[in-house]
Amino acid sequence: MPDPSPQTPEPRIKELAQQLQETQLKVDFFETVVKVMDRDFGVRLSKKRKAELIKKKRSKS
Repeated sequence: MPDPSPQTPEPRIKELAQQLQETQLKVDFFETVVKVMDRDFGVRLSKKRKAELIKKKRSKS
């Protein structure tokens, strides 16, 4: 939830830069997991298949 007090541009930019960095780390992690699953376990997850799995998981909840 956003802070009730408005931030000046400089702290907001720093906050967004930190969020971007954290998000990029997550992307790198998940891409590595998918590569390892493919290489070591023969599990292939295409983008289409990933979307289908996510959709199924959400519908079960």
